Amino acid sequence: MPLQFRLPKDIPLDEYPKPEAYLEEARRLTDDAQKQGIILRVMGPIALHYYFPDYVDLYRRMERLGDRVFTDIDYAAYGKHRSKIVPFFEKNGYELEKRSAMLSGGTRMIFFSDKIPMIDVFFDKLDYNHPIDYRGRLEFHPRCVSLADLMLQKLQIVQINDKDLKDAMLLFLAAPVSDTDKNAINVKYVAKLFADDWGFYHTATTNLRRIKEAMSGVRALSDDQCAVIAEKVDYFLEFIEDTPKSGKWKSRAKTGTSKPWYQEVSDW
Repeated sequence: MPLQFRLPKDIPLDEYPKPEAYLEEARRLTDDAQKQGIILRVMGPIALHYYFPDYVDLYRRMERLGDRVFTDIDYAAYGKHRSKIVPFFEKNGYELEKRSAMLSGGTRMIFFSDKIPMIDVFFDKLDYNHPIDYRGRLEFHPRCVSLADLMLQKLQIVQINDKDLKDAMLLFLAAPVSDTDKNAINVKYVAKLFADDWGFYHTATTNLRRIKEAMSGVRALSDDQCAVIAEKVDYFLEFIEDTPKSGKWKSRAKTGTSKPWYQEVSDW
């Protein structure tokens, strides 16, 4: 019988892969792709596990992860490698979900197998409420997108939810904030990006304040941990505000929220 694509939520728990299977497979595929000249970098909760293994217990106690723990493996890749991606995953036992590939216009591909139910590959950028461009930014870490880009994935969400706020809290708690992408959240890069895009700036600064507001409701965080997060958020906000803004930013700021400042999200 041919393999059928099923959304992770539709797979019974007793059939569902263990978290270790996701972590091992994401690592194996990333390393194998690298050997073949294909750059794949993990995003999402799996990336947080790779970056911060000492914080995994806290991450679980924050009640961020449900019964399934992981629902898929999310990858960022370069569009220049697009033609190599399908043969690579087919060689590793995965099938392309053709409908999603057609609807995305080549910006995204979904693969599935009986081992891992869903692997999502995004080419060159993540384009939801606000675009995050990965071109030239996937070599900072051997397996994951940069910490700044992980943070941007959270800050770009207009209707941010509890899980994404907790991911951002963990990032601020565990990662240094610096002006480099080397094992730190590059606030200089983030602030420069926002200085040219008022819409992204507005969504992100709103979410940074929400992170501080939501901390008190996360019982797993100690007072000292909340203080660390708050200090880094405040530093982030101050750095963003102090960064000179472009003429484009200033012009759009005059309109404010009276007109839509973000892209509506629709999924296949």
